Amino acid sequence: MTAKPKLWLKIAADGKSGNPQMEQGKPMELTIHPGETITALVIADRKDFKDRIDFGRDESGRNLAHGLIIDNIGLNGLMIPKGKDQQRFFITAAKWVPESTRYFYLRTKAAGGNATLPILLHVKAKRKPGLVGR
Repeated sequence: MTAKPKLWLKIAADGKSGNPQMEQGKPMELTIHPGETITALVIADRKDFKDRIDFGRDESGRNLAHGLIIDNIGLNGLMIPKGKDQQRFFITAAKWVPESTRYFYLRTKAAGGNATLPILLHVKAKRKPGLVGR
């Protein structure tokens, strides 16, 4: 018999990162431009787990493209503190990152290990005004 998970995790838009493209049954999508930082939320549905939820430091974002990092994580790394159910986190793209689309997710070892469903992160160059169609 399989034990019920003590923790469910998901990534959500927080309203400061633009409008996520989201359709029923499809993964959430966020867009970032080279040299930009966007924010999102990691949300925990705590079933039977009360402790803090650590996601790590530099390795917090799993499968991020080269030049993209989970940023502004502080001394303890990305985590949801004990007694809280969500945490805002930052994704930063270096200025030189090329356009790409890639799935990424967050993973924790808390409560026996758990991960968010992957979301699509699009890196798109900003288009300069007046260069329509180029």
